[in-house]
Amino acid sequence: MPQIFSTSRAEAAVFRFPAVFIPLLAVVALVLQTYLPVVFHAAVYLDLPLLVVIYWAITYRRPRGASLVGAVLGLAQDSLSHTALGVNGISKTVIGFLDASLGSRFDADHPGVRLLVVLVCYELNRAILYALQRFLLGTPVLWHGWITLVAALVNGLLAVILFHGFDRFRHWV
Repeated sequence: MPQIFSTSRAEAAVFRFPAVFIPLLAVVALVLQTYLPVVFHAAVYLDLPLLVVIYWAITYRRPRGASLVGAVLGLAQDSLSHTALGVNGISKTVIGFLDASLGSRFDADHPGVRLLVVLVCYELNRAILYALQRFLLGTPVLWHGWITLVAALVNGLLAVILFHGFDRFRHWV
């Protein structure tokens, strides 16, 4: 049975990727995030840049780097969407920091843990976006409880599949 929690710091290893992997993955996620909803309307609920931030954070396990990746991807997503500039940047920075901090504490390679992390992070991302738009920007935003929960589950299942594929490109340090 796979172990979920690490017993020592040495078991919580850091991985390396080819130099172009994360930038290429980020560009593909942003392009798909922009154009996929045009073809398939239900893809509005997918948050592919968030999945990239989560994967990078739980794999790289360094809060500063994960926060930077979250900020860059969030700002890029804001510039390609109709939201206020910085809203996704703030939420993805927080998600990246939290995931990297937690990724160093437990083994995030288990599919069940990955599903749970993405579910929680998707809901947290939605809550941060809602709070920023509603209370700081004064924009009337509706909270779609059950739809958001189903979208979190779909994103979580997609993440488990994608993360397994991304794992083929990583190397132990």
